[in-house]
Amino acid sequence: MTKTVVGAKAILAGILLCAGLAPTRAQTFPERPITMIVPFAAGGAADATGRILAEGMGKALGKAVIIENAGGAGGATGTARVKNAQPDGYTIGLGHTGTLAAAVTVMPKLPHNPRSDFAYLGIVAATPNIIFVRKDFPANELKEFIAVAKQKKDLLTFGHSGNGAASHMTCLQFFGLIQAPPTYVPYRGFGQTINDIIAGKIDGSCDLVASVAGQVQSGLAKAFVVAAKDRSPTLPEVPTAAEAGLPEFVSETWTGLFAPKNTPKPILDILEKAIATALNEPEVAKRLATIGARVPSMDERGGGTMQKLVNAEIERWADILNKAGFKPE
Repeated sequence: MTKTVVGAKAILAGILLCAGLAPTRAQTFPERPITMIVPFAAGGAADATGRILAEGMGKALGKAVIIENAGGAGGATGTARVKNAQPDGYTIGLGHTGTLAAAVTVMPKLPHNPRSDFAYLGIVAATPNIIFVRKDFPANELKEFIAVAKQKKDLLTFGHSGNGAASHMTCLQFFGLIQAPPTYVPYRGFGQTINDIIAGKIDGSCDLVASVAGQVQSGLAKAFVVAAKDRSPTLPEVPTAAEAGLPEFVSETWTGLFAPKNTPKPILDILEKAIATALNEPEVAKRLATIGARVPSMDERGGGTMQKLVNAEIERWADILNKAGFKPE
């Protein structure tokens, strides 16, 4: 009986000690560099967004935020690594509409549950999607493209960065609306996709303005439509979907940061504050604008807001994909 009481006291003491240590650790956090896992290969819009935010957060925290690219499975590989990381604030992840919302429908065996496996830190950028093709594609505007797509049917080839990636989701939404599904070609990242489009090996893709703006501006690819209410300042010559005759095609990819579940709240607060500080920097906003992204408004920020958005977007994309006739493998 005595041993049981002593053991219980020891356990209680341990709990109290840990509770007492939490504020102390938060006061000194971070004591070493933080790793931000980007679940895609280097070179795409997600990677660019992550690097801009990492630099801004690093300045705010006084410690470097290091990007680690962990591509594969449409972002599921890297996202699962965040789920399984130590919940100490030293590993955070970058995710977006595809990896944290649409992926739930696309991949029934997803190795993580976006609704419950993460502590969300907040939305950091929003970028409209764009439909683009190789420079010699036999169409110069959306109506012409739709006619060619319906004629070519599955001979039309469109690349994406894996099931669940934003490029995949946007293509499914777009081709579902025009009712002319192409043959999809999956890649490990945007770099491989755009190289094959430039080389004429595939016809096109449906990715972020941020990903392809440079190639469109230089004439290596041509774009038909931006899936947003307003034209992109980065590619002002490309019409919106409404202007081009497809007003129901609205697709903006939001990007946010998150930490493993059970990360202590004081540490989450520090990370959220660093994100807010970075987003309030004019230079960060300017750099995001150069890749076609906008800084979220104040009412779009924060971990709680992001959690609500993820939950709502999971349902919205399930509806979009079901209407598009998508069948998971």
